[in-house]
Amino acid sequence: MDMIAYDDNYTGQPSIPRKASALPRSSATKRLLFMANHGITTVGESVADAYNRLYYIERAAQVQIYAMWTGQPLKQLPEAVIKKTKNDIGGARFYNVPTPAERHFCALKRILDREEADYAS
Repeated sequence: MDMIAYDDNYTGQPSIPRKASALPRSSATKRLLFMANHGITTVGESVADAYNRLYYIERAAQVQIYAMWTGQPLKQLPEAVIKKTKNDIGGARFYNVPTPAERHFCALKRILDREEADYAS
């Protein structure tokens, strides 16, 4: 995908300044950065947007792991289907404010307010 970057050059425990300075260069036009042995970094128009990306990429990875556990070959969608789906329903451009990501993030904050109110202190 054009919004995903991969950093698979794990060279041991990085110094925070060195790794942090590499992030903007490797993900200038990307929204997801997969880092070898470090996990995922997401960026977005807002905290809600970045969190929403992280939330759904984690769910997609979970589903992929479940599928891989079957031991069966995984079917890849044709690129044309991916592009059509992305164009037809992808992104928040079909929604007014608040976006689905903002609604999701606000709902999670309401749950935290109700169940774990001390998170805000």
